[in-house]
Amino acid sequence: MYSLDPAVKIIWGMGVFLQFLFYSLLLGFTEFFIIPSNINNWIVPQGLLALIMFICGIFLTFIIPLLRYKYWKFQVRNDEIYLERGIMTRIKTIAPYKRIQHIDVQQSIFERMAHLGKLVIYTAGTRGADVVLPGLPIEYAEDLRDKLRNLTNEDAV
Repeated sequence: MYSLDPAVKIIWGMGVFLQFLFYSLLLGFTEFFIIPSNINNWIVPQGLLALIMFICGIFLTFIIPLLRYKYWKFQVRNDEIYLERGIMTRIKTIAPYKRIQHIDVQQSIFERMAHLGKLVIYTAGTRGADVVLPGLPIEYAEDLRDKLRNLTNEDAV
């Protein structure tokens, strides 16, 4: 079983931090502008809930990426790709090569800075039947895409 590149923990951490920052700002706005005008006997000091949300976000910025990384494994087998992932709920996925429709390599701005990418494998089936391998070195993701493309082309002929 292969693990993802360790740099993906930083990218995931930045994502968690930005989400909690957004929610903290939204909660702070609510506490300062909406609650005082609508609720006269509000007993919580203004900004306290937003501060608690922000502190929890800082804590989870370090915890969630470590746990996601620990439980994210994949394996490229002879006729399928096998994935294991999930912190609270374990998900085990098998994507047979013969079900692959097309393959993309995607990069966000943060992934480009870290020279990482994600391989997205679209499979035949229902909506959302795609497999994502995040946190791969970009060269490996492109090589794996080409390898899978060649394997699926051979099966189609």
